[in-house]
Amino acid sequence: MNSNSSNIWWKRIVSLLGAGYCALMCWFSYLAVFYEVSIPNKTTFCIVLCAVSFLSLAAMLYSRFQFLTRFVGIVLLPVILPLVLLCFGEWELILPIAVTALIIFFLSGAGETTKSIFGVIYLLLYVLGSLAYFMMISFFTPTTQQTILESGTSPSGAYRYEIIQTDDSSGGNVAVHVEPNDRDVNLPFISFVAVGYDRTVYLERPVPNEEVHAEWTTVSRSEITAQLLEISEDITLELSASQKTLTGIAPDTETVYLKDLSDTQLEQLGIPEENDVLTCQDSVCFRTYIAVLEDYFAKEDRQISLL
Repeated sequence: MNSNSSNIWWKRIVSLLGAGYCALMCWFSYLAVFYEVSIPNKTTFCIVLCAVSFLSLAAMLYSRFQFLTRFVGIVLLPVILPLVLLCFGEWELILPIAVTALIIFFLSGAGETTKSIFGVIYLLLYVLGSLAYFMMISFFTPTTQQTILESGTSPSGAYRYEIIQTDDSSGGNVAVHVEPNDRDVNLPFISFVAVGYDRTVYLERPVPNEEVHAEWTTVSRSEITAQLLEISEDITLELSASQKTLTGIAPDTETVYLKDLSDTQLEQLGIPEENDVLTCQDSVCFRTYIAVLEDYFAKEDRQISLL
């Protein structure tokens, strides 16, 4: 194998770094849509991202005439559009990525005609996309003022909560929101906080005169079962066919009563031995026990908001 051939193969291998960078940006754009970005140390993160982007750009410039690099140079700009729009203002995240995408677009080995055509398309895409997004924000963002009065996590760390006061023309309200605390994506120097699982478990309107506080306690599975059966012995559960099979219940059973289930069967349904219980204004508003049985935070029920 001559040195020319060896050099070509080396450039093809190096072009994989550019493809990896593009894949990383695809993932970041996906996370920007479904998660909220949190950067604890912006300076450190910016330095690390600049280094990664610079090394990737150097690899792409070195292999700019390879098909894979030319392809990456063309698709990188539309790939990062969701990231740019949804993380607007997080400049330590946007600028290194945007500069890298622009440089490789103009300096890749793609033909000038191709660059001109896609350049016009991407310019329109960014202008119209930005206009549509910011108009949507201005039209649909609520004008009410919200204040977080209290926040924290449950004893097990599985859930987090916020007490939010909303002030509006009708007297406002105070609500307690609970969401899972174990679905975030934590990376070095940056975290993507899961959103869309928020569930309102307590609501009082108008805003009360006294302060609203929430308190977590830990209650055993058997104790909660006893408490629920004291309220009513006719509590029924809606179980899927797979859950019935798992707990040894006949699949054709139409009505499953809580009183007929043993503690072992409840454990098989995923209810932990020790459950987080949230009390607000002397009233129980959330139990892990119920959240598991009713699948409060099912991924398919997740609410996605671009605002």
